[in-house]
Amino acid sequence: MRETTEYFAALDGFRGLLAVFVAIYHTIWLSHPNGWAFFNNGPVIIDLFFALSGFLMWRLYAEKLDSVGDARKFLKRRFARLYPLHLFMLIVFVAFAMTRLLAHKVGLAEHLPGEILPFHDGAQDNWFALLQHLTLTHTMGLSDSLTFNPPSWTIGAEFWTYIVFVCLMLWVKPKRLTHFLIIGLGVAVIYFALSRVKPDMNITYDYGFWRCLAGFFTGVLAAASFNRVRNAFSNLPGFGRTIVECVVVGASICFVIYSGGSGQFFVAPILFVFILVFAMDGGAISRFMSHPIFRYLAKISYSVYLTHVIIAIGFAILIKRLTGGLPSGWEGDAWLILYLCVVIGVSTLTYRFVELPGGRMIRNWPASEKRVANSGSSG
Repeated sequence: MRETTEYFAALDGFRGLLAVFVAIYHTIWLSHPNGWAFFNNGPVIIDLFFALSGFLMWRLYAEKLDSVGDARKFLKRRFARLYPLHLFMLIVFVAFAMTRLLAHKVGLAEHLPGEILPFHDGAQDNWFALLQHLTLTHTMGLSDSLTFNPPSWTIGAEFWTYIVFVCLMLWVKPKRLTHFLIIGLGVAVIYFALSRVKPDMNITYDYGFWRCLAGFFTGVLAAASFNRVRNAFSNLPGFGRTIVECVVVGASICFVIYSGGSGQFFVAPILFVFILVFAMDGGAISRFMSHPIFRYLAKISYSVYLTHVIIAIGFAILIKRLTGGLPSGWEGDAWLILYLCVVIGVSTLTYRFVELPGGRMIRNWPASEKRVANSGSSG
């Protein structure tokens, strides 16, 4: 099963930019950006990642998942993409937890009132949570809070959503309008059900799988509609395509800012239109988002997403040690710039030395598959 070379430069650029936005959202000190309403309502940004994933998986694999063997190869590829860095960062967070325990034991850290140390009774970061992270089930409501590396809940949600996607492609192979109408109805039902059990889209460890499922299949619907609207969009003059992109970006920003609370559950139409428009790569904003800087951020975006929290924690500890408190205003901005530089630098390293070799090792395991891959590429 070979992947196509279809590439959506603007969407890829947005993926890199949004990963940086998530890193800003999770900073512990105050700066001007993380005081903006856009970042205060930031959790809904995550749904664009899910929709992008659904869009790309459909474009890459809709015609390639025809057998159980194809499904196995697909899931192995996705596991190889997700798990090495997830496992590496889990080890980092466990090491951080053990360091906290040691620091308290030898008297280097003060025990704060109400503080529960990791792996103690009542702790969120416990052995059961560790097992959930190892099995990618920490988004299934088995715990009552986020644990260890908080953003990694999306990784478990994505992987189990891939399994649903594979089953759908093998058993149904959606092609008819009726199929996609049913998928759309399913997306609407999921978002409606989530809106009845949660006040907003801050859904992670509890119903995160369902949130991911709805966002992913919103992207699938956009991918299935892509060919039908591409010609109409390409017939617009250049300035017309740019105007459409400006309207979509403006509407998306307004949605994030003003749709707090239950309004966030109407995110599907925004995701659908955003992905369709920028998949066209037709306007000035698309050209801007195709700049090599954004393409590079996209390349390391997974590392940015999984490494930034531990770096933010480290920065908060360092700042408190140096200044006696957490900064705000322009001082917070200066620390934010330094923090983002470190995040990008560390992510470059984890991409090069964890993501790539880890993924390659899983894809080539067992060794017989490596020989088959090599013989296939030489033929």
